[in-house]
Parts: sequence; C-alpha cells; structure tokens
Amino acid sequence: MTKQEAMRMVRQAKSAHIRWRAFVLSMLAGLEVAEHQAPIHHKACDFGQWFYSDGFRAFAHWPIYQDVEYVHELLHAVYERLYQACSEAHQAEAERLSGQLMGISESLLVTLDLLDEEIFTARDEDF
Repeated sequence: MTKQEAMRMVRQAKSAHIRWRAFVLSMLAGLEVAEHQAPIHHKACDFGQWFYSDGFRAFAHWPIYQDVEYVHELLHAVYERLYQACSEAHQAEAERLSGQLMGISESLLVTLDLLDEEIFTARDEDF
C-alpha cells in the first residue's frame, strides 16, 4: 500500500461514517431508514466493517487508531440508547441523546482527520 492509498482508505471510511450519520439524522426526522443503513452495533456499519478489516491490517500499530476505536464504540453505545428512546417515543431523551451523538460524531471525524494527517506526514517507506 502507498501513502496515497492509505489516505484514500481513511477518507473513504470517513465518508462511510458521514453516510451513516445522515441515515441516523433521517431517522430522527421521522423518515423510514432500513436497519442496514444505520446499524446499531459498531462492527455492523460500513465504517466498522472497514475498521476491523482493512483498517486494522493497515493501521493497528498506530496509536491514534486505538483512539478512533474508542470514539466509534462510544458513538454506537449512545446511538443504541437513542434508537431505543425513539422506539419508545421518549422525545426529550431522544433530543438529548442526539446532541451527544452529533458531538461524538464530530470527535470521530476530527480523530480521522488526525489519522489522515499522520499518514500525510509519515515517510513513504512506512507504507
């Protein structure tokens, strides 16, 4: 893998997370969203599938990769609670949790940007 391929991989994973978040926001707006579009479990979403396969093979030895994992797991833990609140029509709880979810999502995106930056500044021979 080249440095450019690694950066492309991270950017595609970031896009997968943004798509997942868009489906969650659609669900919150009352639109019908298929379960596979916004899975609850952190290993079931497209980002999680990348993270525990190609991402793991490429970046598991990078310390920031572990930070990404923690934030992603936290995101899905909050989403599970949000999904439950929506299912039970607990609007106030859903609104509170949606704010938390968006904050964690932004943290995940920032962490992915940091990983992208680390790749960019790494030596070509590190890949």
